[in-house]
Amino acid sequence: MKRIAIYMMCGAMALFTSCDESLLDLQNENTLSTGVFWETESDIEAGLISVYGMFYRQGTWTRNIYTQMIGMADEGVSYAGWTELNEYTKFIFTNYNFDETNNKIYREHYTAIYRANQVLDNVENVSFSDESHKNDIIGQAKFLRSFYYFYLTILWDNIPLVLKTSSAADKPLQATPDQVFTQIEQDLEDAFQKLPLVRDAENYGRPTKGAAYGLLAKVYAQHHKWQEAKKCLEWLVDGDGKSLYDLVPNWADNFSNKTEDNKESLYEIHFSLAHYVGFDQTDNYLDPNAQLGTQIEMNQAPAGIGWNNIEARRWLVDYYKREKTVDGKNDIRLFYTLWYDGAQSDFPEYPNQLIYGNPWNSDWGNRVFIKKYSTDALPLYYWNDNNFRSIRYADILLLYAEVLNELEATPSAKAIECLDRVRTRVNLPKIAESTYYDGAQITSNKEAFREHIKIERALELAMECVRWIDLKRWGIDDQATLDELISRDEDFNNFILGKSIRMPLPQSEVDNNPNLSQNEQY
Repeated sequence: MKRIAIYMMCGAMALFTSCDESLLDLQNENTLSTGVFWETESDIEAGLISVYGMFYRQGTWTRNIYTQMIGMADEGVSYAGWTELNEYTKFIFTNYNFDETNNKIYREHYTAIYRANQVLDNVENVSFSDESHKNDIIGQAKFLRSFYYFYLTILWDNIPLVLKTSSAADKPLQATPDQVFTQIEQDLEDAFQKLPLVRDAENYGRPTKGAAYGLLAKVYAQHHKWQEAKKCLEWLVDGDGKSLYDLVPNWADNFSNKTEDNKESLYEIHFSLAHYVGFDQTDNYLDPNAQLGTQIEMNQAPAGIGWNNIEARRWLVDYYKREKTVDGKNDIRLFYTLWYDGAQSDFPEYPNQLIYGNPWNSDWGNRVFIKKYSTDALPLYYWNDNNFRSIRYADILLLYAEVLNELEATPSAKAIECLDRVRTRVNLPKIAESTYYDGAQITSNKEAFREHIKIERALELAMECVRWIDLKRWGIDDQATLDELISRDEDFNNFILGKSIRMPLPQSEVDNNPNLSQNEQY
């Protein structure tokens, strides 16, 4: 109303004199605006913190992305009471504007990117007392923008690539996965140069060079740029990163809120119960006391205890049990990853087992629930403070083994060594000495090694939002591959080759942007 009144006043004054246009540029003194905000080093830092703030949203790492990433892969299944929520994990996309999954994940990832773009657009206009701090901020912003673009591409493939501060009137052009991955690669190469090698305990939630190269290795591998991926992985395993990262002796320490930021972590999303508030306060973007916890535990707990939005497929239990440890026991990763009706007898060394503080319920039958990332909090609260290990060293070792195998005619000693490090940490024999798998074939044949890496990654990284990324990298583009997935996960009966490898874009975004086309076959 003020601005309209000013226009009217200028119109009247124009009968007598010209109107000074500067009179129209009024600053609202009750709130911040871009005209007065991006002026100091502390403004830039605050802007960067707002990008981190997007981790605490239902469409990012508070809740919904776990359901979608695990559910679409062959390791997970959703029996959520909300039909659209579970159908979205089953490749049944009826409502392209389903807010809980399609809209929220898409919108909140782009909000994070929008905030990162603002930081990058304004950082050069501010004087810094320390140039290294400025470079660090640029590195962090580029890492975070890359992080969000990576998951957008994994889910939707063909997305708008926006690299500058945008406005509601913008109609950004659509990019292919190749174009987005190329941009991510450029950003992360620069971030690696600018980020520090290590951080103090007060800043563990910020990325380092190792985090940048870990994410970059995953992007290069997804892009099938094996040589470039090898460069990053070699730095992490045999180069400067060798003294920084290692497998922790106790595998379960990777998923406990009591052993966070250990030597196996390249990057963790930090969660906290500092703001002990109610159910959905993260939805309020402007609330300074918004919850900083994660709902991963409530999301995956059985009905009656939690929401039961996602659980595991039974084949994982069988795969874990196929091979015994060197002392004849079951793989300890099974105990800490899944909860199922036979766990009491499979692990007698851990009597009186409970799931989320409750004994096994006979009504659950043959179902398998996710134990990884659960805590000992009783009763189960809406939130927990367990950091999500987004990139960990075991993933890096197995990816290094995979990448080396793609570059060589036969599995190299280094590739086998990386694989064996992951296996022997949990007391399994070296692959050449396996009592179940054909170790001689695996260690001498490129294709056999490639297929076995798929099994090792499934068992080591189950329920960590990695499997769908892996399946896309390996390709689901022929009936034989699809039939194999169907044999493990009946949801893949709904999978249509050439279509279901990507989700439909939110239809509202397509309708509002003439430069955006709906994904193929949708």
